[in-house]
Amino acid sequence: MKAEKTIFLVRHGTTAYNEADLLQGQIDNPLNDRGVEECRLLCQELKDKPIDIVFHSPLQRARQTAEILNETHLAKYVCIDCFKEIDLGEWEGHEFARVIKENRDFYQQWQADPSVAIPGGESFLQVFQRVKPGVDVIMASPHRNIVIVGHATVNRGILAHLLNLTPAAARLFRMRNASYSKLLVYQNPRNRYTVVESWNNAFHLKGLK
Repeated sequence: MKAEKTIFLVRHGTTAYNEADLLQGQIDNPLNDRGVEECRLLCQELKDKPIDIVFHSPLQRARQTAEILNETHLAKYVCIDCFKEIDLGEWEGHEFARVIKENRDFYQQWQADPSVAIPGGESFLQVFQRVKPGVDVIMASPHRNIVIVGHATVNRGILAHLLNLTPAAARLFRMRNASYSKLLVYQNPRNRYTVVESWNNAFHLKGLK
């Protein structure tokens, strides 16, 4: 049976904050040199795949990733505002290891319970809820071959809706920078469902140090 839609779910390329292990959240950082190179390799990886449209987060690291990987396709762009990365509140800009050390009990609680919000920021449950309208736009789109460029946490929320996962289950999936996952959406007389053909593909990055 032929898929109704093929979705390439992409995480943006590396930024300076990613390399320094700083919590980025909604800080609007650009790609660094490594990130640009990663996205050029991703562009080559996907150059022979049919792509009709590229949906992306409004943050510039996602927009830049979308622009670079689309250089060989020249597909239409659509910005989805609700695909902005999780708001990390008071943690944004701080070193990840230090945040865990100084907030160990709360961090463990936040990890275990999707409804727990970061001080001044969001919970994963809130992210899960706010990305749904964007997923609905994509599923209602007439386009069959789709790229979504998002972020580590937001992509989990998108995946949760496509696979009908609970927020807790979706948090178990990880994506590295400039990786992609291939999802196939099928329609039968009773329902629509999504199959994960591959996850966190990063073979195109193996030459990078």
